[in-house]
Amino acid sequence: MNIFAFVGASLVMCVMIITVSQLKPELSLLLTIACGVVLTMFLLGAVVPLIGEINAIAFAAGIDSELFAIVLKSFGICVAVQTASDVCRDSGQSALAGKLELGGRLALLIIALPLFRRLLDLAVEIIGK
Repeated sequence: MNIFAFVGASLVMCVMIITVSQLKPELSLLLTIACGVVLTMFLLGAVVPLIGEINAIAFAAGIDSELFAIVLKSFGICVAVQTASDVCRDSGQSALAGKLELGGRLALLIIALPLFRRLLDLAVEIIGK
């Protein structure tokens, strides 16, 4: 990942959004969303090799693939909710952003249920012995 290209693109997009918001305020939200999507796609392209490497390390360490999938899903939820929440806050909808974040937390809890179940089973097994 070329961080300097990412930073440069972010700054150019920021100037574009500020300029458009002064000339055509009704288009600034759409441009903000589009720029956010472009930057997120750039980041996701850099994450793919990272996920492959982490998967190889987890496999070598004998970590269950189900646990690794939970971590990846959690990461995806965090990215999606944070991005949507930021857009809502930028457009002045902080109450909606808060509801988005609450929904993200609930989704993380639902995804983590298998981890809680394994932890409980382990605790019962340790106490039972």
